Amino acid sequence: MFWQGSISRGFHGGHARALSRKAEMPQSDKWSVSTHRIEMDSEEERCAEQPLQIALLGDDTAQAEALASLLVDLGYSIRTMALDVHSVEKDDTGNAGLFVLDLHRFSAEKACLLIERIRARVGVLPPVLLLSTELREDVIATLYAAGVDDVLPRPAHRSVFAARIQALARRAYPHLELPSDVLRVGVYAIDLPARHLCLYGQPVKLSRREFDLALYLFRNVGKLVTRTMLEKAIWGRELGIDSKTLDTHIYRLRVKLKLQPENGAQLASVYAQGFRLVRVVTSSGDRSESELPVIP
Repeated sequence: MFWQGSISRGFHGGHARALSRKAEMPQSDKWSVSTHRIEMDSEEERCAEQPLQIALLGDDTAQAEALASLLVDLGYSIRTMALDVHSVEKDDTGNAGLFVLDLHRFSAEKACLLIERIRARVGVLPPVLLLSTELREDVIATLYAAGVDDVLPRPAHRSVFAARIQALARRAYPHLELPSDVLRVGVYAIDLPARHLCLYGQPVKLSRREFDLALYLFRNVGKLVTRTMLEKAIWGRELGIDSKTLDTHIYRLRVKLKLQPENGAQLASVYAQGFRLVRVVTSSGDRSESELPVIP
């Protein structure tokens, strides 16, 4: 049974494991530290606009979930549908600005028919990226003639897939502010497709959940994120009042990422509520981006 639904983290974070659930948005309010000046993240202020929506159609649930997770990490809104004509005809694809067709058992010939139905439903066909194991020259030529803009072998490499999506979106929407595949907060840089986090250009080894937790916090710099929000976003459920799992992960992040004022970021506990990651400008100032090493 193929899962369907809409998922959108926008530029605010959250974890793609909770694919069918709308994430609760963090509270945004002022906060201060007595010995340091807090810079509210101006990048987050532009997050009010809706992200580009991508319609993801596939017949392989595991692959579709992985692709959706990556696209959500990149900051896109995702609409997932089963890869069949009936799904397209009854579902709302009118807001999709880009289509991804992931063909597992679905033939290229059927994909061409599906593209015709999509065009009939939405009018002008948005960019289409297709993933398939059928990559004979005649098949690729047929797909391009049907309206496909790009073809990738499946399973696609995360970085290549992300780069192709970004390239298609930039060409189709040159005036739209698209999410970057690298999230930078001071001396921290997160490579979203590769799922790497670097401090001063040096990679920090994190577990999958540690990375997801860090990404959620960095996407919500300056905002209060409650324990419930974090538990549901990272673990998909509330962990229980006696659970120390979240606290353990928070402790590890503080240590591994050196979340201290001298590094320009501090992870503060908000009593009986949750946590807040804040930017801190010390008296010596942060290192400028031009001084930071490039992500390896």
